[in-house]
Amino acid sequence: MKQQQAKVYYQAGNDFLKKREYPKAIASYKQAIKIMPDYFKAYCNLGVAYKCAGLFKEAENIYVKALKIKPNSGVVYNNLGNVYMSTDRLKEAEFFYKRAIKIYPKYREAYYNLGQVYYFTGETKKALETRIILEKLRSPSKSN
Repeated sequence: MKQQQAKVYYQAGNDFLKKREYPKAIASYKQAIKIMPDYFKAYCNLGVAYKCAGLFKEAENIYVKALKIKPNSGVVYNNLGNVYMSTDRLKEAEFFYKRAIKIYPKYREAYYNLGQVYYFTGETKKALETRIILEKLRSPSKSN
């Protein structure tokens, strides 16, 4: 019963997130987590809602909590990188994008984000290398 209640709040949060109603999304995800304290997906989406609302410290804290539930989540590492990228903490962003790629070697979004870090830090050779990897991942071939 509790699991079903939590899922209702989680889905409501998703609906609010799609509509960019971030305070309502945040409230819904928090309610889902209150009911089910280890609701990993609710933590992840709460972090997204916080980031979209410009609440970067809150997003960072929630992603750290999510990693305690699922320590090898490439998605959470990528999202943490996004928080750091949004706050101009590029070296930290680079670290977390690399962690995401280490977990999911074909994680295209993390490669794209890592390339952005290299571009913004003026590391054009690394940015180009990352872009080449990304293009190889995007185009189906016999070697993939």
